Amino acid sequence: MKSDKSNKIKEAFNQLFNSLTEEEQIESDARLIMFRFLSIVEKRYKEMGLNRNQLAKRVGTSASYITQLFRGDKMVNMIMLAKFQTNLNLKFEISDKKSYENEIENYPTNDGNGFWVYRSFSKPDYTEKENFPKIGLIKEEELEEIVA
Repeated sequence: MKSDKSNKIKEAFNQLFNSLTEEEQIESDARLIMFRFLSIVEKRYKEMGLNRNQLAKRVGTSASYITQLFRGDKMVNMIMLAKFQTNLNLKFEISDKKSYENEIENYPTNDGNGFWVYRSFSKPDYTEKENFPKIGLIKEEELEEIVA
């Protein structure tokens, strides 16, 4: 019964995310691009010890507008990006997605099934003793047997 419900939920998500019109896909892509910029802005204003209210004052807008941007309710425009760049001492650079992903740690990606996941880590080679985690639960003799 639970598996049937799980399958129905998965089907619903697939229909929802795989049946986007071209216009809806463009809107989705635009938001993802916007969030790339905003993640850089957020990182910088936090590094500077600012909060969103202080950020809003620096760029000459309201705190509620900043909140709407970060929630995705409003789309950021080029003028606002220029203000962020000037007031946070940033220099935005445009590059393709692959080079951007390489710069970002734990960048979430779409798994193709409608879910966002964090990049997987490379699997350690557990045939080598030094790659085993040091947690103190396995005795040295048992470790030798496992690796052998």
